[in-house]
Amino acid sequence: MKESKQYRLFLNSEYNRTDLLFYSRRIKEAVTVAVDGGVRFFLKKKIYPDIIIGDFDSSPRLSARFLSKVEVLKFPAAKDKTDSQLALELALFRQAEEIEIFAGLARSEIDHTLGNIFLLELVNKFNRDFKKQVKARLIDPRTELAMLENNSGEFDGLKGDILSIVPLSANPMIDFTGLKYPPPARSLRIGDSLSLRNQFIGKKVSLKVVGKAIIVVIHKK
Repeated sequence: MKESKQYRLFLNSEYNRTDLLFYSRRIKEAVTVAVDGGVRFFLKKKIYPDIIIGDFDSSPRLSARFLSKVEVLKFPAAKDKTDSQLALELALFRQAEEIEIFAGLARSEIDHTLGNIFLLELVNKFNRDFKKQVKARLIDPRTELAMLENNSGEFDGLKGDILSIVPLSANPMIDFTGLKYPPPARSLRIGDSLSLRNQFIGKKVSLKVVGKAIIVVIHKK
């Protein structure tokens, strides 16, 4: 097993061939985890993940030879957690410092998408409970999503990329550099649209939130 503190979780998806290069560039030196049907990425690339985890209800049939090359963590279909949550908790248990979750925003079912987004709150809770600074994001070729709470983050992009901030509770204060429109002069409220649809003016945005959690969404050109 690699000693890396970077984990890449591949959730269930078809993984279009046009996107394979994007994901391939993000897995170098990282521990790769195929979450059930997320193994399709590795089959299409003809490579092996480090770990495959889940109840195997959405993965294609895998050969004994393939399974012999990876760490297999199999769970029953009747369980209290999704395969995605099990994979995230595994990464935290194994001392990950950075977690990128792929294909979490690509599902057609809104409950899956919302469930994947709010997995990031488990990371915030872990950071609070254990005084850690684990960074976690949902990423695909066109979208990036993070959840920040009393924390700072840096985001890469291109001029004209869209960045929106969605407050999840009352009164978070935000500050940032690298966006076209200035930070709000007041705290945000749930349902506020004040902090939506800002734009990158360069290649990097630095953002800080004081208070409860916000969701940061980036739409890339």
